[in-house]
Amino acid sequence: MTEETRLDDERDVREEPNAEGEPRRTEEDLARGARLLALAALGAIVAVSEGGSRFFRALVEKGERAEPQARERLEALGRRLGRAAGRLERGARELGDRARDLARRGEEFLDEKVARLLHRAGLPTREEIQNLIARVDSLSARLEALAERLQAGRSGEEPDRIPSGA
Repeated sequence: MTEETRLDDERDVREEPNAEGEPRRTEEDLARGARLLALAALGAIVAVSEGGSRFFRALVEKGERAEPQARERLEALGRRLGRAAGRLERGARELGDRARDLARRGEEFLDEKVARLLHRAGLPTREEIQNLIARVDSLSARLEALAERLQAGRSGEEPDRIPSGA
């Protein structure tokens, strides 16, 4: 006879109802019940630890069998990610090139519009100003040469030839 069945048999003999009609529990009954509960808990712990060890070993074995396939999948995923990163990099480079080209064309467009506005207002363009500067430089050089020749003529020296204009 197990302890639990012995406890049930003894309870049947001694249980007397209290004022509410519930059976009375004696201290012995409570102590026995607590001991049975502790034994049941201990048994559960042992069963779980034994089963847990087997379960853990089974998981390790499954993991070892699945590792090559998982490694292959991870490597394939890494290759796919590498290709995707390369495509993103090329796309970013192309986008940068297009943005630079768009900025250059925008600048050319603005330069042309400003030149037209300046022309309408009667103001010279940058190119016209640069041409004028070049002509002024050429004329300045000719004037300096002429001045030297005139100076030489007054002093009685043989004058050099005057350079021709640009």
